[in-house]
Amino acid sequence: MKKLIHYFWPLLLLALILSCQRGTTEEDVDLGRQGDDVSLERVKKAGVLLWGADVIGGVPYVYEDPNKPGTYIGFEMDIARSIARHLGVKQRLVIKAWDTLIPELQKGSFDMAMNGIEDTEDRRRLVLFSEPYFVYSQQITVKKETEGISTLEDLRGKKVATLSGTAAEDLLRKEPTIEVSINPEIIYSYRDLEEGMVDAVLLDKPIAVAYGATNPKLKNVGESFGEGTYVIAVRLEDRALLEAINAALKSMKESGELARILQRWGIMDEHQKRIGIVIK
Repeated sequence: MKKLIHYFWPLLLLALILSCQRGTTEEDVDLGRQGDDVSLERVKKAGVLLWGADVIGGVPYVYEDPNKPGTYIGFEMDIARSIARHLGVKQRLVIKAWDTLIPELQKGSFDMAMNGIEDTEDRRRLVLFSEPYFVYSQQITVKKETEGISTLEDLRGKKVATLSGTAAEDLLRKEPTIEVSINPEIIYSYRDLEEGMVDAVLLDKPIAVAYGATNPKLKNVGESFGEGTYVIAVRLEDRALLEAINAALKSMKESGELARILQRWGIMDEHQKRIGIVIK
């Protein structure tokens, strides 16, 4: 009997090891990950989708309604409401500074970040990105009386303001002769330009349309350039939530709802066809 037990236990141990190995096939690993991912269940159970954004200088993304203080409007607010509706929950805005959105997302302050967040390789190492919901390009803004600036090359040797952590900053940093002035909020860049502290501002076109074109002391110049996409960010472990967000965006594109939102805010253009957003 002892001899049988002596041989039995090694065989049993081997069987258990093989069983564990069979349980780690790619298919089973995927199933295990899905089983561990309760991100969508978490949102549905809470009944609310928390999303992070910065409302300071947030036109036309998300900003305080001047007619209803304490409430917020903007094309991203409309998108958030629609995504939440597709998920069967309500949406709730969590206000944070723009350059803290990714760190705040990572530590769990909200379920997703959506605030003109550009799809960059550096950010892809930190978070998961949704399918794009808007195609942006860069726009130069100068003082009304300024001449001779209309392209990125014209900014060489100039002092240019932009928002920290943006694709515009990345573009400017690649030109060693450009003196880059970084601000934590959009409005400070245009204020510095208006006061003559910088020669130009480079920011995404929706921002330039809202703040450059509407300021009688400033003007947008040249053709926009440097296309990129806005995406929604979620935590690396929240794949189930990401899939649900992508499904909502796909439905919004196919129905024409997303195009109508952009059109309502005056930012629908030909660039959006690139990601399947068309008027229907």
